[in-house]
Amino acid sequence: MQTKLAARLLPLAIAIFLSPLSTFLPSQHQVYAADVTGFNDTARHWGATAISWGVQNNIVNGYDDGSFRPDQSVSEPEFLAMLLRAYPEVNLAAAASGSAWYKPYYDVADSRKWPVLHNTDVAKFNRGLVAQIITASQKGTQSMSDSIQYLLDQGLSEGKTAATVAGYQAADRLSRAEAVQFIRNVKQKQFQLIPNDGALVPASPTPPQAQGGSAPTSAAANTVTVKGIHIGDAAEDVITKLGEPSRKDLSEYGFQWFIYNQDYSSYAQIGISEGRVVGLYSTSANWQYNGLADGSAKSAVLKLYGQPLASITKGNTRFNMNYGSGEYGTYETTDAYVTFFYDLHRNDVVTSIQAIAKPTEQTLTAFYPEPSVTLVTAYERQIFDLANAARVKLGKPAFTWDDKIAGTARKHSADMAANNYFAHESKSGASPFDRMKTDGIVMRAAAENIAAGQTSAIFAHEGWMNSEGHRKNLLSDIQRLGVGVAFGGKMTIYYTQNFYTPQ
Repeated sequence: MQTKLAARLLPLAIAIFLSPLSTFLPSQHQVYAADVTGFNDTARHWGATAISWGVQNNIVNGYDDGSFRPDQSVSEPEFLAMLLRAYPEVNLAAAASGSAWYKPYYDVADSRKWPVLHNTDVAKFNRGLVAQIITASQKGTQSMSDSIQYLLDQGLSEGKTAATVAGYQAADRLSRAEAVQFIRNVKQKQFQLIPNDGALVPASPTPPQAQGGSAPTSAAANTVTVKGIHIGDAAEDVITKLGEPSRKDLSEYGFQWFIYNQDYSSYAQIGISEGRVVGLYSTSANWQYNGLADGSAKSAVLKLYGQPLASITKGNTRFNMNYGSGEYGTYETTDAYVTFFYDLHRNDVVTSIQAIAKPTEQTLTAFYPEPSVTLVTAYERQIFDLANAARVKLGKPAFTWDDKIAGTARKHSADMAANNYFAHESKSGASPFDRMKTDGIVMRAAAENIAAGQTSAIFAHEGWMNSEGHRKNLLSDIQRLGVGVAFGGKMTIYYTQNFYTPQ
């Protein structure tokens, strides 16, 4: 690959934050960002939420006296253990009899060429070394200042006194609460660990034949079909086969999605540009692709096509892919870029598919789309439809759209964008339930999902469905849903789902 291509690296899936909230009234105790572990020294600590997350995910434990000791300094092996426990897919050998407990963690760090000291003294470990380890886990070893800048640029840290290299305070020791918060940030952004040799994943997938799968027997077999529609079909043929869509939505690519939501059990989006099909998306059992279909195992995709793309090069820019915990994967075919979305809560089966014509994908040279009222409306409607398609697929009744609570959701997304924060509680201290009450909503059950940074309604929805708390809200027995989307702020796009059942 030429040097000029590597000069500007933009991730294709960054800055993804998801946060769920729910409560069932008439309970007056509404906890949505607090420590639930029961430690006697974390209830009012700034790191309470991260600590709860760390304990619930078996990344860190408390002490026998009922304390967590959030401000206690962390040694290098302790931090390595926390980081690697966050990635259970990493193969850790058991410590040999007579060897130190932390040897397996150092073995992994060494195999991945992370810049570790091999020193257990807490006085020798600091925030600067943490930055180097985290950066090495994502892009290889960098200088300390470059590593700190990487954390700041990726939103993994806002610094200690300022969002600058100096304000990061590299020489300060790392506390237990800070360690868990760093790791939670990395996981929330769905970063994966780079391979054992410390090099980035290869830019091109291995051809299907080399992976042990059978090659497609014909061009048609290697083309995604949704409701009998292929990439390249004429728009009039789509209307002839499927009828008029319920509406036409703007996409992030600039083409129009024909939305077929008349039957949520066969939901589909057909992308049209200049009279031709350039995009396909389905969450239902109405598509097929080279023997794969809704409900196929992820292993079947990997057997047939190998590992997904590591990047897509567009002109002089390489867009690196980040597949989080493996909840989706993108492949280049003869006519399209095809993305398989997996349901991690149903044994990694394929739950939806998106295909974008190659010329269309290549023309999208910015990470985020141009903001517009039309696009905001499209995203809001699609998020509602996608929620209902998922519910119907899993045996739940569809939500009813509610304009009033959609207004509540819109105001919260706009407030997060305008005031540059990401939280259920506003900077003025208003909870979601306060906002609903202010807007005159009387409910006996309510919930909220928020997300930020996803480039489309599709990726926001798929992320929520693979996150336990958000999925629980989406599949709950609450009756009504309103959605609000806003552009702006550090995360560029903010999404809010507000759910409620009337009193």
